[in-house]
Amino acid sequence: MFLLWLGAFAPPSAEACAAPNCLIDVRFPLPEDGGTVPANVPGLVVRPPLLESTDVSTLRLLQSDGTPVPFTLATGARQTQVLVPKAPLVPGTQYRIEAKGICQYRETQSQSATFTAGPERPLPTTLGTLSVDTPSRGTFPVYGDSNCGSTQEGDSTTLRFTPSPELVPFLPWVHWTVEVDGQPWSFSNHHGLTSTGADNYESHQYEYNRPLLFLYTVCTPNNPLPPGLGLTPGRHQATLQGTLEHANLTLPPLSVDFELSCATQSVDAGTGDDGGTPDGDPISSPSKGGCTQAGGGLTVLGLLATLRLWRGRGAKA
Repeated sequence: MFLLWLGAFAPPSAEACAAPNCLIDVRFPLPEDGGTVPANVPGLVVRPPLLESTDVSTLRLLQSDGTPVPFTLATGARQTQVLVPKAPLVPGTQYRIEAKGICQYRETQSQSATFTAGPERPLPTTLGTLSVDTPSRGTFPVYGDSNCGSTQEGDSTTLRFTPSPELVPFLPWVHWTVEVDGQPWSFSNHHGLTSTGADNYESHQYEYNRPLLFLYTVCTPNNPLPPGLGLTPGRHQATLQGTLEHANLTLPPLSVDFELSCATQSVDAGTGDDGGTPDGDPISSPSKGGCTQAGGGLTVLGLLATLRLWRGRGAKA
């Protein structure tokens, strides 16, 4: 039934497919496994449905007995809303946060989440440590934008992040960016990384962005140019940046050097290429281009298979 329902939103076969907006409703980044929220949390984030918005008139912060908790409302990064308690939370007290998303495709219902306040924690001053895996050759899906993608072969590596102990209590309210050689590569919304530093795939599985910690160059021969070619073969530097929402502090970024190569790709007899992109001109910075439908637009089934592939990669990581 899900596939039939999703098919109703599918464009003609010549186009690529994307899951409909609002597939995930409004969300509340909170500690994993029922962990406590620091009493001095700078702000509680409300994330809207996919590519939509939050009905701010429905935002509520309550104690477990229904007593309203005074807060001010601020606009956070990437279309989020931030509830800023006017006084520190009371350790040991249970709270409930409520909100309703606005979706142009369907009627939404009010969502809520409960949490318990813990003791105050010092605000973090460091992110942690960053390393990188040894690159390997393989296949992976490449997205050009929210509407298309294809499976490509290339060299890839994964960044390995270990958050500092002082950052862990505040991780749900941190949003992330990765730059390569000073150019934007990927981003992840609040709670995009878990307490172990792994990609929290469930928090952004339908946002159609490059996985935050996955770096690649495309080496597929005899194939139309994919929409997001990745990086030029060679040496690069990746930088991870994390921002604690509404904390008015900048945490020092982490950087690591790595190298990707297409040198093991066999020479193509038809074009004379020895790797890189099919026209012999790989891009020299992260792709900023849009989507091309040539050579591998995803069908509905193909898109779902790709999402499962990313989920599998995240689980193995």
